[in-house]
Amino acid sequence: MPAQHDLIIRNGTVYDGSGGPGMRADVGVRGDLIAAVGDLADATGGEEIDASGQAVVPGFIDVHSHDDMLVLVEPDVTGKTMQGVTTVVVGNCGSGVVPYQRARDGLMRALDVPDEFPTWSSYPQYLDVLDAHAPSLNVAVLVGHGTLRSGAMGGPAEQRPPSAEELVQMRGWLAEGLEAGAVGVSTGLIYEPGRYTETAELIEMAKECGRIGGLYASHIRGEGATLLDAVSEAIRIGEEGGCPTQISHHKATGEANWGRVHESLALIEQARSRGLDVLADQYPYIASSTGLAAIALNAREGGAGMDGESIFIASAPRTPQHEGKYLSAIADELDLPLDDAIDKLLGDNSRTVTIVAFGMDEADVRTVLRHESTMVGTDGLGWGSRPHPRHFGTYPRILQHYVREEGVITLEAAIQKMTSMPAEQFRLTDRGYVQEGLAADLVVFDPAAIVDHATFEDPRNAPSGMPHVIVNGAAVVRDGEHTHARAGRALRRGG
Repeated sequence: MPAQHDLIIRNGTVYDGSGGPGMRADVGVRGDLIAAVGDLADATGGEEIDASGQAVVPGFIDVHSHDDMLVLVEPDVTGKTMQGVTTVVVGNCGSGVVPYQRARDGLMRALDVPDEFPTWSSYPQYLDVLDAHAPSLNVAVLVGHGTLRSGAMGGPAEQRPPSAEELVQMRGWLAEGLEAGAVGVSTGLIYEPGRYTETAELIEMAKECGRIGGLYASHIRGEGATLLDAVSEAIRIGEEGGCPTQISHHKATGEANWGRVHESLALIEQARSRGLDVLADQYPYIASSTGLAAIALNAREGGAGMDGESIFIASAPRTPQHEGKYLSAIADELDLPLDDAIDKLLGDNSRTVTIVAFGMDEADVRTVLRHESTMVGTDGLGWGSRPHPRHFGTYPRILQHYVREEGVITLEAAIQKMTSMPAEQFRLTDRGYVQEGLAADLVVFDPAAIVDHATFEDPRNAPSGMPHVIVNGAAVVRDGEHTHARAGRALRRGG
């Protein structure tokens, strides 16, 4: 009797995520698992997709996201799912969800939070909340060191090293998260309070990852003039902590520093040649996006002025009339010097202002993308009227621009950087490949026709040429339309 599948994707070219060439094959799905890959001409499916002329690949894993609360506030997470992301890794840049009130005061100030919103008091409970309030994609969790530090110390105390008792509290929260299945710990060393953290404290945190499992992911201490020292510090922390190291959004900012990625990549290569597990992630744009408060503070302390002509406001929740405008134009409107206009913006918005800043070199973007250590992550901030387009267009941009049009990397290499590399690095052992017995997270797209429509001027646009996205066996995107299926779940390290 012919095998019965819930779903069969027929006639596609399967790129299994390994980096190898595509092969003509059908993919059969039963429940939430891939049941068969091969010739399924004699099999039947409850639902069938004709993927003739299209690629069938593992679901994309966004290793650097800031969707911790967004997945609960906007559970369709359309910015990610419509571009083929089936798993997000949240908790990056030191910003996590425990303690809850610290997380709410931070991450949620920029979001329109419903009156009835779930609460939690620990990482195990947060994972349970994700399962109970399933979004449309899967969520893996990093423990945010900065939020732990604020919770253990708080206020001006954050500017000193922690006491023995405070460090025990921080390590205890981290251990609880790791034991529940968190994939590691993250730091944000240009942000409050991570910027006050000494290397020794971070090594102690990394040791928990080395003891229990998980990696050390870092928004390093500097991505400009101090890039090389910052990368070296991150490598040292992972090495002495006995855990893998992940360099977040690898880049060199500021024209004076363009080209330094060759040296930072050499540091990664040297570490890997010594047997250390060191990788990085990247978004494929020459503009970054972060909080205005952080970059203003760092610029002032470094004695540098802000370039109002290269920075525009992505989100200002209490003064939305400023969104989409460059700082120089806002200063003119307010009839204030630039620094005073920045202070007013921050004061009017309780310091919750996000910006988009142009400052990277296209040649550096290509160099980092080509390198064997680089995976793909969006670093997306999906709030405000003019968010960075990376939240909506990272994956189609690479597939269209850097693969098809420019040939910077091959299609096979791009898919590997988006799928199996992240799955292996973050120990998501049941994802990342089109393989029998693994989770049925799948994307169907046309390599010859995929187009990224997310721009800096109009970012909230889904790509074309990516008609189907499957999460745990369920169609979240079908024929280019979101189905509102809540097929995601919390992913625990090691599956």
